[in-house]
Amino acid sequence: MKRRILIIITYLIIMTMMMNPLSADSGGYLLPQQAAYDVTFYDLDLEIDPQTETIAGSLFMQAEIVDPIDSLLIHLDNRLTVDSVTLGDETHHTLRVDFLHSEGMIYVDIPWEVAAGNFIKATIFYHGSPKVSSHPPWDDGFVWEKTPSGDYWVGVACETGGGDIWWPCKDHPSDEPDSMAIHITVPIGYTGVSNGRFIGSRQEGQDKMIYDWFVSTPINNYNVTFYIADFMEIEGAYSSVSGQIIPFYFWVLPEAYEIAQSHLPVFYDEFHFLETICGPFPFASDKHGWAHSPYPGMEHQTIIAYGLYYGRIFQVNDWGLDYIHFHELAHEWWGNLVTAKDWSDLWIHEGLGTYMEALYVEHISDRETYHAYMDARRPGNFHEYPLAPMTPMTAGEAFGYLDSYHRGAWVMHTLRFHLGDDLFFNLLKYWAYPDTSDTDNTGGRLCRLATTIEMKDLAEQVTNLDLDPFFDVFLREASYPYLEIVYAFKEATFKWITENDVALDLNVPILLNGLPQIVEMIGGEGNIRLPLEYEIVVDPDQWILMDEPLFVSSVDPSESQILSKFKLYQNYPNPFNPTTKINYELPITNYVNLSIFNLLGEIVTTLVDEKQNAGYHQVEWDASGFPSGMYYYVLNAGEYRDVKKMVLIR
Repeated sequence: MKRRILIIITYLIIMTMMMNPLSADSGGYLLPQQAAYDVTFYDLDLEIDPQTETIAGSLFMQAEIVDPIDSLLIHLDNRLTVDSVTLGDETHHTLRVDFLHSEGMIYVDIPWEVAAGNFIKATIFYHGSPKVSSHPPWDDGFVWEKTPSGDYWVGVACETGGGDIWWPCKDHPSDEPDSMAIHITVPIGYTGVSNGRFIGSRQEGQDKMIYDWFVSTPINNYNVTFYIADFMEIEGAYSSVSGQIIPFYFWVLPEAYEIAQSHLPVFYDEFHFLETICGPFPFASDKHGWAHSPYPGMEHQTIIAYGLYYGRIFQVNDWGLDYIHFHELAHEWWGNLVTAKDWSDLWIHEGLGTYMEALYVEHISDRETYHAYMDARRPGNFHEYPLAPMTPMTAGEAFGYLDSYHRGAWVMHTLRFHLGDDLFFNLLKYWAYPDTSDTDNTGGRLCRLATTIEMKDLAEQVTNLDLDPFFDVFLREASYPYLEIVYAFKEATFKWITENDVALDLNVPILLNGLPQIVEMIGGEGNIRLPLEYEIVVDPDQWILMDEPLFVSSVDPSESQILSKFKLYQNYPNPFNPTTKINYELPITNYVNLSIFNLLGEIVTTLVDEKQNAGYHQVEWDASGFPSGMYYYVLNAGEYRDVKKMVLIR
């Protein structure tokens, strides 16, 4: 039996390293042995000792078997020691079983056959010194701090690493328990705060208190958390747009009690706005809560982490919002109610959460301030990956490569223009609650896992529009589209240029001699009539996430718009096979070298090596005969130099 476990472990370690090189991260490729079961319930019972900075306890897990398995795989950081594991099911008594803990995974042998449809129950007993965060919440781990009064102040954050850095779980966003019980044991005199509703507290021995909590809804494993301090509690109630009375609980340090109470109207206003825009608060059956944390913030479900941020606390920023409270509260809808099934769809959490900030700024100010907020967050066009790649990613990869916050918010900003306000704001509520007449989330029955494809399909249902072109360009392509504008004597033709030649039907707002006009784009192209003298300003209010337009004269090159700077555009299509086009612009006549390099820095071909006139230039590279992979193209023109990436796929 142990030989079978060793064989399984060797195979799975190799597979884990091949599929998920950042093995400490949450998510990535889901191993078949883990896809074979679905967690229905967790019960975490944990004692936290701030003096020794250690933890000890147990995790009970109930799971439904989807496909027959003979071993159970559960994540847990190797810094922690597994003492024993027990298993049981409907027909077998609970018994102690063999296990091995290696490479962040507990491999448990199941000594009987388990068929699909059966339930299995496992309990893992463990202890140890958990990972300590060096820069919370951006670096995962425990935070062992002291309050200004010198008392213990403890918390944990694990968004990229996942819950398995401190408790055993299936560390993948595609699986959430239907509910969860949490028991936190702390030194007497301290309060242990956690997710869900408070069940009660009880003393254990002479020096410990146990705080019992119950999460009545599904919950992401990285959102499971606790806070320990000598808290004071502020209790309130809020009348939801659904008619429910939502319990509000705020656990604050004694030093901040009075200022916290004076700041509560800000929290209520932000809460009310999000209910108005997104629909009723999803977790009214538990609570809306936040707790003072020894780190800036985190969207822990029903118990937001609220800490010092850039040295400030209980303050609105220059835009008029309390950033920590508002952004993390927005995740109760975008992240906790609607959860990305894979980290590659992180825009569902961070893009929508960030865009809610802009809408609130518009709500308390005006449209001009809204645009200023968005302009201040406009992302550059430098991404290696699309906003929503079509392959699995770990949390670390998604947060590191996708720029989901500002880039995702700008895609929502562009989608708002594309749909118009009526359809767009209907869509936000529809995305949160596809049946907008059914918004009672009792028991978490409306929580769901979502993908980019599902979000697009829902958007098409509520708008009755074909949104494939929009999603294909803005979520599935790495670079932004740009306009090629060809103007003649009495007409200008507009064409969207995209990586994959998508016929983007996104209309273009312009100013023609100072007057607003919309260029209707059908099949990716549109045109307007021109007066004898004209000035065109494209997208004057900055609604569209795009690269700079390419102006071309079809009559006389001397009539082309005077260029003010050098510019190297992203090639299109990209990825490509076997040909792609590269555009660039020169403000003055210059000697130009445009060469292609491989990943070793070796020149594989030179496309241009000559003196060229000022203006717009296009070069096509036929990569027939070159191997698949990533290449760099480098433009040198005088002192100007720019480099971009492109991918050849066979």
